[in-house]
Amino acid sequence: MSSLSLFGKLKSSAPRHSFSKLLPAVVIFVFAAVFVPVAGPLFLFFLPMILFVSGMLNGTFRTSLYFFFSFTALLLLSVLLHQDAPAVAVFTIGMTGIFMALLTDRNYSIEKTIIFPALLMIGAVCVYFGYDAVALGAHPWQLVKNFIAVTISETVKFYSQMPLKAEDIRVIKDNEQNIVAGFIGIFPALVVISSVVVVWANLLFGRHYLFRSGQFQNGFRSLARWKVPDMAIWIFIISGALMFLPQKDINFLSLNIFFIACFVYLLQGFAIVSFLFQVKNVPFFFRYLYYFLIAVQQILMIPIALIGLFDIWFDFRKLIQKKQATD
Repeated sequence: MSSLSLFGKLKSSAPRHSFSKLLPAVVIFVFAAVFVPVAGPLFLFFLPMILFVSGMLNGTFRTSLYFFFSFTALLLLSVLLHQDAPAVAVFTIGMTGIFMALLTDRNYSIEKTIIFPALLMIGAVCVYFGYDAVALGAHPWQLVKNFIAVTISETVKFYSQMPLKAEDIRVIKDNEQNIVAGFIGIFPALVVISSVVVVWANLLFGRHYLFRSGQFQNGFRSLARWKVPDMAIWIFIISGALMFLPQKDINFLSLNIFFIACFVYLLQGFAIVSFLFQVKNVPFFFRYLYYFLIAVQQILMIPIALIGLFDIWFDFRKLIQKKQATD
């Protein structure tokens, strides 16, 4: 994969201060993530994108000052209002966006630009549960189980208040323990996948804004050519096979590795689909509509992951290029 000359070089046609309006957006997103009801998690999810774009256009140092000022003010206001703010989450997510801008500015590869910030988020989760375990004198994994049980319980209560069929609500309640056990079994994989998704999504949305602003040439077109190393197929095969061994610890480890491997091939499938969109010059509206349908109907992720998996044998992008040249 080529380095983040992906973004190209900064144009001098537009002055950097013309984008200073992004800096107040940093403050808005930090406070909205905590104090805006219902939509707060959405602001938190896209906070890295705001910091990433602002860092690229206004400089990481200036953007960092705005973020630290906002975060400090958020803590003070939370104390005054006696409100329990998710300080660790806001700080980690915010630092993720700044880290993305820093890596991009230093021309790190796309893999490193995604993996390193994701590792920051994964490390923060580990530190969070580890610190609580020491403070409470409990085992970290027990805290994970309690966290999942409480989260699922609150989710079930939320669904029970929605206008769903009584039969559907009863099925959810009857299977609550099974759902909890399922999430506990794949919790490490969920943390890894969620971290990568946050970084990946914010990077894609951020670079789209940067292109539209006219500040960067070229860009992440090479993202559409991203390819999983061929040797990774053995991780997929071996982890899948180990799940059938009658050993609990091995099953737990192999299941999580298998889920992560499936996710990696899903990303490769998306890269192939993106390549097809670029070759066919599909309008952005229809691209976003397609991704929206996938978000609504997650079952569509299975064929995309299969495309990514079988690309090792068929090289779909090569076939697409050959067909395009023939046409």
